[in-house]
Amino acid sequence: MVLVLEKTDTFLPIYRQKPFILQAQLNMKVKAAGNSNIGLKRRVNEDSYLINRDTGLYVIADGMGGHKAGEIASRIVVDTMNDYWMKVSRNEPVSFVEPVTKDVPDKAKHLINSISLANIIIHEAQKTPEYRGMGSTVSALLVDNKCIWSANVGDSRVYLWVDGTLRIVSEEHSVEAEQKNLGLLNFHSSSNPYIKNLLTRALGMNKKVDTFITCLEPAPGDIILLCSDGLTNFASEQALQLILGDPDTGLEEKARNLIDAANSGGGGDNTTVILLEVLEDGMWSRFINRLKR
Repeated sequence: MVLVLEKTDTFLPIYRQKPFILQAQLNMKVKAAGNSNIGLKRRVNEDSYLINRDTGLYVIADGMGGHKAGEIASRIVVDTMNDYWMKVSRNEPVSFVEPVTKDVPDKAKHLINSISLANIIIHEAQKTPEYRGMGSTVSALLVDNKCIWSANVGDSRVYLWVDGTLRIVSEEHSVEAEQKNLGLLNFHSSSNPYIKNLLTRALGMNKKVDTFITCLEPAPGDIILLCSDGLTNFASEQALQLILGDPDTGLEEKARNLIDAANSGGGGDNTTVILLEVLEDGMWSRFINRLKR
């Protein structure tokens, strides 16, 4: 179970937004693979994930709560977001839960709104006694013409694999991460098990939620990894790099190998992964993307 700590002024969110760069109009093409595993010690898989190639939406949600509440919370996230984006794809009207004040294009605002809608549904569901205290993380990718939008709440990470280098592009909303951002902990120090899983932000905690969002501009051959903390807690970053960098394995096999690495490292939690690989769209697109870096 992931414990949730209500945010106070002590833990200040730090936002890292990619600088604006004039970019060419590109039709981003990707292929995807996903996998989920209960792990070796849990009785229920409280993770849910979504791969919808038609809408370009990819989501991982890691639920929390007693009994089956966590499983239900994560399912609410993926179902709500999927239904929302199916309506958008059919040009059906959707209501904004609240004004999106972030300076981002309309498509990104819809992504934030779909997450806010899932948050409200989970928050309202807690009025039922058996669902009290349930919540979920969310990490989502939305493929756009110009970029891939990455949005997240909680500690389910998003990584970008570029030319043999793995870097985190999501924002982690945990006590440990925010203490590191404030300089109270060393970024390279080992994780503290007492605060690592204390979340400062999750869906369902409050009526409103602040979603971190950023625009990714990967080049052909680059890989984006979404994962629940079952992977990051039980597989080393070195293992992730070796698996993602293996030239002899396809995307489906890489996803399976990531799950195996988490279980080999103890398998103490559910593990879910989604991999997106940007496809070659001609040498010109590769040249344009590389210039942007």
